[in-house]
Amino acid sequence: MTTATAVEPITARVFLFGDTDLVRAMKTSGVADTVRQELGGFSRTTHDEAVQQIARISAEVLNIDLAMALVGAWSRYAALKEAGRRTAAAPESEELVELLYHRITIDHQPSIDLLVNGKRVATVRFILLLQVRVEALTATIRRGRLIGLRAGRCDFEASVSIEGNTVARRREQLTLPFSMRLGSGIQLVQ
Repeated sequence: MTTATAVEPITARVFLFGDTDLVRAMKTSGVADTVRQELGGFSRTTHDEAVQQIARISAEVLNIDLAMALVGAWSRYAALKEAGRRTAAAPESEELVELLYHRITIDHQPSIDLLVNGKRVATVRFILLLQVRVEALTATIRRGRLIGLRAGRCDFEASVSIEGNTVARRREQLTLPFSMRLGSGIQLVQ
């Protein structure tokens, strides 16, 4: 008997940091010093706790499933929407849509308000930038829904900056080829 193992999604955090401790990355990049400066007259204990909390919240912010972020971006392509309209009109049909060389950019810019004694003392700004260059993608469309993807080589480049300091940057070429079934699919037409 063969048992399939579940594959964990690759998040922005895992892609950028792997097993690296975020607090250590914040100290190395200068973010911890920037936070301490913004907290000025507070105690060292408060400074250290603020850095710990920012690291914890950063891990949550970076918990973006990269594959699902890309699926969301792909579902907005005009060629896929057109195929969605055609297959919605002909429910027994299925279309394969080939998207050759293209680039996807995801720019996520959340912020964290630091509160001490119930008062906002600083706002910490993030920039998560993900750029993916895809050389080939075939999408399967049925009943107006994106139900599957098959991709070839992808070049991923990601970076995260906190308060203007680059905390991590990574570039990697992945020859996937991967297939992804999207369950009941993602609605392409309303």
